[in-house]
Amino acid sequence: MKKKYNLSIPKQYEFFYNIIIFIPFISFIFGFYHDEFSAGTGEGGGDSQWIRENIKIFIENDLLTAIFHPDLFGNRTPLIYVLNKLINPFFYDFEKYRLSVFILSILGPIFLYQLLKLKFYNVDRKILLLISSIVYLSPYYRTSAYWGLNENYGIITTVLSFLFLIKFLKFEKKRNINTFGIILFSSLTIYFDQKFLIVPLICFVNMILSRNHLNFKITISLIYGILALPYLYLFYKWGGIVPPATQLSNPKTITSVSDLDTIYYIHIGYASTLIAFYLLPIMLFTGKLTFIINNLKKLNSRKSNYLFFFLILCFFIYLIDFDFEKYTVQDHWVGLGIIHKLTQLLFEQIILQEIITYIFFLLSFVVLLYFINLSRLDALYIGYFLLISLFLWPLIQEYFDPIILIISLSLFNSVKHFTKLNSLFLFLYTATFLIIANIYYA
Repeated sequence: MKKKYNLSIPKQYEFFYNIIIFIPFISFIFGFYHDEFSAGTGEGGGDSQWIRENIKIFIENDLLTAIFHPDLFGNRTPLIYVLNKLINPFFYDFEKYRLSVFILSILGPIFLYQLLKLKFYNVDRKILLLISSIVYLSPYYRTSAYWGLNENYGIITTVLSFLFLIKFLKFEKKRNINTFGIILFSSLTIYFDQKFLIVPLICFVNMILSRNHLNFKITISLIYGILALPYLYLFYKWGGIVPPATQLSNPKTITSVSDLDTIYYIHIGYASTLIAFYLLPIMLFTGKLTFIINNLKKLNSRKSNYLFFFLILCFFIYLIDFDFEKYTVQDHWVGLGIIHKLTQLLFEQIILQEIITYIFFLLSFVVLLYFINLSRLDALYIGYFLLISLFLWPLIQEYFDPIILIISLSLFNSVKHFTKLNSLFLFLYTATFLIIANIYYA
């Protein structure tokens, strides 16, 4: 007889569920009021310091001079500063600018709710409201919102890109408006954060593969090409994808063609732990518990997984000669995510840190393989983030938070099973991480 699992919330607890829905937003407001430091940065330190310097450059110079200023620093194009100088009246006072970024960041989860409501139209709205508001609990989304950082611009335009994309694919009406929204926001996304190149790629491929006539596809190709020209010009002038000051400050970061001989293969393992960390609770949204258990059991019996197992074996053979201590202690002064920090906190001996880290690598590969088996499209999204991790230095958790959550909920074919208990677990999982992050950086 098959074992049955009861994963529903008793009716007498519905009242508490309704209250929990509002906790992420309330905590988001509370965190701003108390100048929260949940990602290790804030006033006078971290990214906030060089963002202040960049703002000063744009305030004291005309746009053209500021864009190519030798002291301009950062991992993104200067479009964020250009737009703020042109349309944000609070740009000239950093405290007011912080407030404007915070207010803008409130909109991100609201747009995500609209997206989820459109995609999962038959799911209880309360569930979708709680799931979308969980972005408010992201330590990195919160920190960017509170301290005027740049990360949330790209996250918000990513959500808007996917929102218009779903409208484009679902509805014939307002096709021109939806097309305009897709092209505008997906193009802005790459200017706001180059790591999100996948966003315009997803949008472009979906529009090209749609049933529209050839002239439509040629037109959008030309528009995307034209919108890419300013960035290509920046790449030419800078000699890389980031300003020269950033290239000089971070010589280990692969920012130009000449750096491609340096690839960080070890990041496949660390990126897997980071991606798996966010996908682990999402497994509950792929099906009932019996479905999840059965699919996990089948992983080692599917012939299609043999190539993946071979690649994992090659990776662990690579680790035999890898100098773990040099890379994680001497070279990597920041980043590598929660597993790296956890092993450092729990174990003083390097050999124990290394063994536990590699065990987490293996467990993370299992989580990723679970999703890869459910959908080839999901596999492509996961593969993209594994691929870009090879070129990123330092590899830090904010590169995956909350974008993995957003992409999995917005695009994964395997995500289709929504219950109040699942959403409650996701809330508790994310809230616990936020609490731990605040304690760690206190």
